[in-house]
This record gives sequence, C-alpha cells and structure tokens, in this order.
Amino acid sequence: MRTDYSNEFYIKLKYTLSAFLLLLSVGMQAQVTEEEEEAARDTIKGYNPGKVELANPRSIVEAYEYDPVTNRYIYTKNFEGFNITYPLILTPEQYDELVLRENMREYYQEKSRAVDGKGSEEEQRNLLPRYYVNSRFFETIFGSNTIDIKPTGSVEIDLGVRYTKQDNPSLSPRNRRTFTFDFDQRISMSLQGKVGTRLNVTANYDTESTFAFQNLIKLEYTPTEDDILQKIEVGNVSFPLSNSLVRGAQSLFGVKMQLQFGKTTFTGIFSEQKSQTKTVTAEGGGTVQDFEIFALDYDNDRHFFLSQYFRNRYDFSMRNYPLIDSRVQITRIEVWVTNRQNRINAQENNSRNIIAIQDLGEGPLTKLSIVDNQSPDITDEAVGFANFGPAFFNVNANSPPDNGNNKLDPETIGTTGWLSNDIRQIVTVSDAAFINPLDADEGRDYSKLENARKLTANEYKYHAQLGYISLSQRLQNDEVLAVAYQYTIGDQVYQVGEFGTDGVDATVVNNPTEENPNQANVSTQSLVLKMLKSNLVNINEPVWDLMMKNIYQIPGAYQLEQEDFRFNILYTDPSPLNYITQAPGPPHHPAAPLPEDVADTPLLRVFNVDRLNYTNDPQVGGDGFFDFVPGLTIDPEFGRVIFTTVKPFGE
Repeated sequence: MRTDYSNEFYIKLKYTLSAFLLLLSVGMQAQVTEEEEEAARDTIKGYNPGKVELANPRSIVEAYEYDPVTNRYIYTKNFEGFNITYPLILTPEQYDELVLRENMREYYQEKSRAVDGKGSEEEQRNLLPRYYVNSRFFETIFGSNTIDIKPTGSVEIDLGVRYTKQDNPSLSPRNRRTFTFDFDQRISMSLQGKVGTRLNVTANYDTESTFAFQNLIKLEYTPTEDDILQKIEVGNVSFPLSNSLVRGAQSLFGVKMQLQFGKTTFTGIFSEQKSQTKTVTAEGGGTVQDFEIFALDYDNDRHFFLSQYFRNRYDFSMRNYPLIDSRVQITRIEVWVTNRQNRINAQENNSRNIIAIQDLGEGPLTKLSIVDNQSPDITDEAVGFANFGPAFFNVNANSPPDNGNNKLDPETIGTTGWLSNDIRQIVTVSDAAFINPLDADEGRDYSKLENARKLTANEYKYHAQLGYISLSQRLQNDEVLAVAYQYTIGDQVYQVGEFGTDGVDATVVNNPTEENPNQANVSTQSLVLKMLKSNLVNINEPVWDLMMKNIYQIPGAYQLEQEDFRFNILYTDPSPLNYITQAPGPPHHPAAPLPEDVADTPLLRVFNVDRLNYTNDPQVGGDGFFDFVPGLTIDPEFGRVIFTTVKPFGE
C-alpha cells in the first residue's frame, strides 16, 4: 500500500514539475517576444502585432459509461486515465431523469437569453417551442409531425378616470360632478403557423384597420405535386380570372379547391362575397351611379312625426303637391336625446333632466281618407293612441296638438290634471306619478332621462308645414327622443311640451323648514316633453307609428341634381303569373276594385310620385318620370327619396 501511494505521489510530482518547466519556458519566450516587440516599436512607429491567447486544454474528462453486465450508468471524472473523484453509479431510470433535468435547464437558459435580447438571432426567432405529434397518420396527411406557430404584434390597453366639476348654479348639485371611466384598447396581431409541410395558417387582426376585410384568416393546404388535389384554401380567398368576359372577385370568405387531372386543371369555389364591384361614370364633374333599394329598407330611427295629428294629415296634405294643404307653421322647436357624450356644456346649458310622455298633447283622432284626390272623408275608424274614454280628452276629434288637449297638461300638475307633483323630480318619478285611472309603464307610456342632451340646430332639421323632423345621426335602439315645439294655425298659437326657458328652473331652493331652520332644501325639476321614441321598441304602441317609414336613403348619394336622375318602382312576384292582385279590404268593408287600366298604369303613378312634368307643373297622367321636388319628394342634400304617403307599401 505504501508503494502504491508513493508511486502515485511520484507520478503527480512528475507531472507537476513538467507543467512548471513548461510554463517557465513559455514565460521566457514571452519575455523575449516582448523585448523584440519593444525594439520593433522603436524602429517602426505605430505598429502593433497584437497578442494571441490560447485556452488551456481541458485535462479532466467527464463522461457516462454504460456497463451492460450490471445494467448501470457510471459517471466518472478522469485525469490522464485516473479517477479524481468517486464514480457515480445510476440506474437507467435515474440516468434518464438526470439527462432530462440538464436539458430542461439548458432550454430555459436559452429562452431567458432570447427574451433579454442576449441570444443569437436563431434563438430569438424560435422563442415559442416547436410541437411534435407522435402519429403516423398525422405525418401522412401533413407531411411531417411538427407544428410551428409564430405570432407577432402588440396589445395596448389604456385605463383612466375622468372627473369633471361644473360650478353652474342652474344645475343641481348632484349634476355638477361627473365621474366616468376612460377605457381604450388597441390590438394589432398577426399569426403565421405551419402544420407539417403542407398546411399553412395565416391570420391578421387589427382594431384600427380601415376596412373589415383587412382582418383575415386563411388556411392553405398544399399536397405534393403528383396528387390530384393540388390545393385547398379555407377562409379569406380570392378568385381572379384573366379573361375579360367574366371578371373575378376579391375579398371572398369560403372554400376554394384546385384539382388537376393530367393537363386539365379544375378550380372550384364556394364563398360569400364581402366586396362589391361598382362602375361609376363621371360626366361634367358629377358621377352617375345605379342603386337598388327594397321596400323594407327605409331610413329607420332618423325621421319622426311630431304628433299623431301630423301623421294622420300627411297623405291629405300631400295629395296636390307641390302645393301643401296645411296651415301649420312651426316656429320653435327643441329636440332632446339620450346623452351619450357624458359631459355637460355649461356655456350652452344643453343638459337637463326630462320626462318624455307618449300621449302629451294628443287628442282623439279619426282616420282621414282621400276620395278622388279632392276632399277628405271622416270615417268611423278610430286610430287614436289612447283608450281612456272621453274623460281623458278635453277637445274634439282631430284637434291640433296642444298641451291642453288631455289631462297630461304640464300646467295642471298637482291640480286638475292626472299628473302628480312627483313628475317634476326625476328621483321620485314612477308609475304612481300618473294618477286617477292611468295605468302607466316606464318605457311604454313614458321615459325619464337624467342629463338629457339638447341637439343643436345643425344636428336636425324639420319641415315647418308637414310636422316632422329629420336627425343628422341615426338613433340607437335604446336611445330616447323627445321634443317641445310651438306652431301657429292662422292667428292661434299652440305648444306641446315645455321649453328650457319657460320658467321651469333646473334647480329650486326652498325656504328653511321649522324642523331645519338653518338648512335650505335644494331640489331638481324636470322638463315634461313629447316622446317620439322610447328606449323600448314595441310595434304595438302608438309611438311606433311616429317613426316615418316612407323615406329611403340612397346609398352613398349626396348633392343630387334633377338632370339625369331616374327613379323607378318595380314589382316582382315569384309566382308563375306576375301581375298585381286585388288587395283585401278592411274588416266589414268590401275590397276596392282594381281600375280598368291598371295593367297600363306605371307604378310611379300608383304611388303618387308622378303627377308633374319636368318643370314641376301639374300634368294629367304625369310624364312617366319621378317628380323631383326638393323638400317634398326628394332631399337632394342628403340623397333621400320621400314618398307622398305615410305607408306607401301598405302595412
């Protein structure tokens, strides 16, 4: 044993001395080299040969060896064939676990370097792992068993709080402060994926894109070139054609397939077209364009009659256009809508609490029918909005709308009217505020709005004689529209609703009471207005009839001119026999017979939009062209067609 240890010590000492002599010789050579370099610098100015550094050779070898006899893995550290540590003996399971840990440690270190920007370009490009599917069937279909996904883009979210305080004495203390949240998000993402070698996935999504078709998703499957099935595309596809007889289409969403039989190629597509092809002809600085509108595509939630009275007389007033048979002249109007802007403009004072009532200013009505386009005929068919009996109304049938027509008069609140004092404060308004036999429901008979916004003059326009308004912006389904207006018929002045300057203050300060002599009572007051649209849509309610259904918006048309403007009405019937049939009559009334010359009558005359010539002078039988009368049959500024009857296409 002593001899073995002495031999081992002798061998180590031998190698130590050899290494020391080797380092000494290298140091002497380095010293000589430095002296030569110094001499060279003296002779040649500015020359530096540099320095070469070599890494020390790795003398200790670490390795795993497998012993098939014992079925073990042996881990050793050798120096010149000698073990410098005790060997580590592992079972196959322990060896697999150890290798897995080392690989995982190296993998996460690589991803950490890539995230910090310290890794190589290849490591930064492969931040997401590559997935593998252990399936022969999967590999047969897609060409390999790998799935590679590379997403790029950004997601930004802005969160904020907005607090506004307006020291406006005309507003209630509660309405002077507003507290709202400001939330905004921007997403710009793109995804490129590859399943095997044959399926490619492409997806783009951007919340700030100009057009909807810019957000696309596409799956493209491309087999080998020897297969009959050459390509399958699913999602946003295109179908371009090189010939001039049949034009291709872009921005399609569906399925596209390409097949090849020898030298014959077949391409089929089943998709939905999300784009339109239009041909525009420019003449004299303007554009000529064709359009097509269906009867159900009226301009909804934008045009409203101010009262059932004006709706009932519309057909009669327009029967002899361009002359309007109406003595009404609207002189003043205020329009209030749901406040979506969440702000209060103290300078214009255009924010108030309002109570919109459906039946305000209405009286009993009887239907007016036109007989031979000459005189009205009062029938017994009632089209009134309310069925409360004679006690509710204060006037006779077909009286002009006015606040005093029924028991909802704002001037009789809390006295002889059927409205209690609770109607003034929005916090106390409920169904119980309508007293006596009235059975009121919020959303049907009335709506209350806190901080409703008054529209400016450029946000709407109204027809002073026919009694309807047109909004510049279409209302949403849950928005409320209410008005107050004043008009004259001869020397009589009528008013429906309350104006903001009629003496109804937004804030009322009451005198101190005996219980609280040092504290004044501050309360808010709401304006009582005529409701034209409720936040709940119900086609069975009278307020639904106030929305006009005889105005149609021409798509993309503005500043229309009478020259070269053509408008036709076409009737198509899917039945084999295409002709106009006799319409059924009302209950207990026979149907009106068809005229003898109905087959030769243009539909423009049937719908009463062709009774004038080109210069808008009356002509018997019309001239066969649409009567272009600004303000009555056409709105040239906004490109709208207006029919001369309330229900041009019936119920």
